[in-house]
Amino acid sequence: MSNTSIRRRGAFLFATTALVTAGVMGGTAQAVPNSGSLWVGYGKSNTYASVKCVQQISNSLHYQTGYHTIDVDGSFGPDTDGAVRAIQKWASLDQDGVVGPRTGDVMITATKDAYGCYSSLPTLK
Repeated sequence: MSNTSIRRRGAFLFATTALVTAGVMGGTAQAVPNSGSLWVGYGKSNTYASVKCVQQISNSLHYQTGYHTIDVDGSFGPDTDGAVRAIQKWASLDQDGVVGPRTGDVMITATKDAYGCYSSLPTLK
């Protein structure tokens, strides 16, 4: 193996280690109060179950929010984003289209049965 190859591999390993360390030590990770539930929205680690819960709850609240019912397909798209923003507006929250702990709390407490979504959505509890 040539010296150039060794240097390139060393530089690659150093850069990879630096990125991993930065992510662990000072990255922009968000704390999720209830374990196992990730935030839901564009750019988030959406799961089928979490998006489906958001869609079901959004449809349950559509009379209160004034937003039309949406397809429950487990895929986060423009309709789901609009429904989340309508819920956030209705609840006087920042309208960022992301279901974090505050929006999750509103969604769970505003519905009677919450469709079994307690473990799929982030909450403050």
